[in-house]
Amino acid sequence: MSDKLSNHNYDGIQEYDNPLPGWWKMLFWATILFAIPYVIWFHMMGNTVAAGYAKEQEAAAALEASRVRLDQSAAGLLALMSDPEHQAGGKKIWDVYCVACHMPDGGGIVGPNMTDDHYLNVRKIEDIPGIVREGRLDKGMTPWKGILSENQIAEVSAYVAGLRGTKPAVAKEAQGEVIPPWTSN
Repeated sequence: MSDKLSNHNYDGIQEYDNPLPGWWKMLFWATILFAIPYVIWFHMMGNTVAAGYAKEQEAAAALEASRVRLDQSAAGLLALMSDPEHQAGGKKIWDVYCVACHMPDGGGIVGPNMTDDHYLNVRKIEDIPGIVREGRLDKGMTPWKGILSENQIAEVSAYVAGLRGTKPAVAKEAQGEVIPPWTSN
């Protein structure tokens, strides 16, 4: 440091001439030099965070569009019922979203018993995905559209259809009308 007084004089006050350290000046110039390519790359060439996010969204949409859609017709649901992989997927969805109202074995608590031949809103197997998707607010069932994908709706619908005829530990009394067995029509 220099104890040399500067030749500036402001209202009778003189200052010492203390220059900035060399490392500080180098760091200052390095940040300026770094800023030039940074501005060009991220702001002038469109490589912003928002642009990266938009690219990721496009890639996710393309991936979703490329996935095979599971068939939700009667024949498609019957095929899913006999596929162990899709049944396991449907059971996972059931265990997360459905057991609170229908019990793990489908016997019913708040929601109806899914194991008997009596149904409130189903007349044929292909009605099940619509009920899962749109729900029945008047009966207290949540619509799962927007929460579950169409493939998840198909899997859980096939799982629900597969519960018919099973014997739950505790079954809620029958509700609704008796419907014929599942067929592919």
